[in-house]
Amino acid sequence: MSIRKIIIPGALVAGALLIPVHANASTSGDDVYLAAGLRGANEVGVEGDVDGRSTVVLRISGNEVTFAARWNEIGSPVAGHVHLGAKGTNGDVKLEFFTKPLPTSVLGVTGTVKADPELVKSLLDNPGGFYANLHDAAHPKGAVRGQFHRLSKPVDLNGVLHGSNQATLSSWADGAQEVQEKDGKKRGDQDGQAVWWLRPTGGSIAYTASWSGLGAVTNGHVHKAVAGKNGPVVADLFAGSLPANLTGVAGETPVAAGVVKRIAANPGRYYTNLHTVDFDGGAVRGQLSGRPFTHPRALTADVLRGSQLYTCTEKPAGGYAFTQLGVTAKLRRGIDHSFVTPGEGPPQWIAPDGSAVRGTIVTRTPNGDQNIPELVLDATQAGKDSGLLAHATQILRLNTTGGVAPAGSCEPGSQAKVPYGADYLFLG
Repeated sequence: MSIRKIIIPGALVAGALLIPVHANASTSGDDVYLAAGLRGANEVGVEGDVDGRSTVVLRISGNEVTFAARWNEIGSPVAGHVHLGAKGTNGDVKLEFFTKPLPTSVLGVTGTVKADPELVKSLLDNPGGFYANLHDAAHPKGAVRGQFHRLSKPVDLNGVLHGSNQATLSSWADGAQEVQEKDGKKRGDQDGQAVWWLRPTGGSIAYTASWSGLGAVTNGHVHKAVAGKNGPVVADLFAGSLPANLTGVAGETPVAAGVVKRIAANPGRYYTNLHTVDFDGGAVRGQLSGRPFTHPRALTADVLRGSQLYTCTEKPAGGYAFTQLGVTAKLRRGIDHSFVTPGEGPPQWIAPDGSAVRGTIVTRTPNGDQNIPELVLDATQAGKDSGLLAHATQILRLNTTGGVAPAGSCEPGSQAKVPYGADYLFLG
């Protein structure tokens, strides 16, 4: 039974599964996008998860707020919220993403909530005065937290949900593909549609499922059977009743290595199935395909080692001081960060696969006297048209530590290398 129907068109064209518009793609030129990079160290008054991090992106359309959250290194979240409060202060919950535990294999969700018009206005006027907070069982008062920043371009929220890895299998699911049985179970929600992206590797399957027109989802499976026949579950990807306002989940679950290998080798002999409260036998079903396809992606990479580079130059008013020369950093996933031209820029990020982007600063947000500012940058492609960074249209430098130029006078021509840390969000 439909609670909210958004058409997700898809077609088999020229041997590839094309999915040009997603349930969480932009729907209006007036939409506003906010993003936050969450860390355990940002929690105030309580100890967050020291290893945890998350990316949260909001799309605000009138009084409707669509959210995407992806996390790692925290326990399965039991709640996700937007709170009122500037950096360093705690505040009341103003918007609830979900308030019940999620299945343990889930690493990301999308969904939609309604917001009071006054709250929407406050979010748009001062996004930095609000923060996202994810809670888990070990950190009931907050596992990871991050302040919001306004983006200058739209972001595909399904890319945030999915994360950085390229999926290799896909399916287009609807109620018409369900096969009826005389077992008393209800099958085939005619309002429902779904898209699946799977990455079967080793002893696990990473999955992303996005849907529309469905009631509360309870299970996601891979079954073994060709089209038109029912078959047994071979991979239980997630189980547990999800909040009714969710429109997508992503995660990774252990699956026997032999099963993973057989699915990857012969995807057409398997199908995906979403079950809901109303359709316990299967709401929407779709045969898997190994045809080439594209999908949105998003990446968060922290600085493993890095320094801000400064050189001593003459000031316009006289005397000498350190000014920016460049940056040298190695990010997670092997990404190198530097200036294209020392002293001039622009900043660039190059992945090991040859994909690369260059950045133009849109906004700067102070992050304390001892830390370099946080940044929102527009991204320009500068490398291969496929790969880790090929999706990026926006870059955020968040959760900065250190890196500030040495104060006081300096010897002309001398240089300084100041260590720093940061999280970089590559969104597209």
